[in-house]
Amino acid sequence: MTVLLAVVALVLAVALLVVYRRLQDAEYWRAHWRRRYDERDTELSAALSEGQDFRANVEHALRILWRRFEVVTPADGAAVAMLRAAFPILPTPPGPRDPSSTLTQPASLMRTRPQCRKCQDATCVAPGQCDDLFGGDAP
Repeated sequence: MTVLLAVVALVLAVALLVVYRRLQDAEYWRAHWRRRYDERDTELSAALSEGQDFRANVEHALRILWRRFEVVTPADGAAVAMLRAAFPILPTPPGPRDPSSTLTQPASLMRTRPQCRKCQDATCVAPGQCDDLFGGDAP
C-alpha cells in the first residue's frame, strides 16, 4: 500500500507541476499579448485619428466643390450617389443648369471682329482692301 501511495503522490506531484507550469505559461502569454496589443492599440488610435482628420478634409473640399456638380448623365448620377453614400452630409446636387444663365456676360466684354468698311462683312479676309483682292471690285 505504501507503494501505491507513493505512486499516487508522484502522479499528483507531476500533475501539480504541469498545472503550475501551464499557469506560468498562461500568465506569460497573457502579459505578452497585453503588451503587444497595447502597442497596437496606440498605433490604431493614432491611425484612426489621422483617418478622421483626412475624412474631415475631404468632406470640407467636397462641400466647397459640391455646388458646382451637375447631374446630367446617368454616369454623373451614379458618381453622385456613390459620393453621397460615402458622405451622407452632402445634399442632392441640382440638375443641369440653363446654358444661357452660365453665359451671361455683358456685350462689352464679348470679343467681336470689326466689320469691313467697304463690304460691311465681319468675315472679310482683307478689311479695307477687299476691292483689290483677287483683282476685282467688291460687291
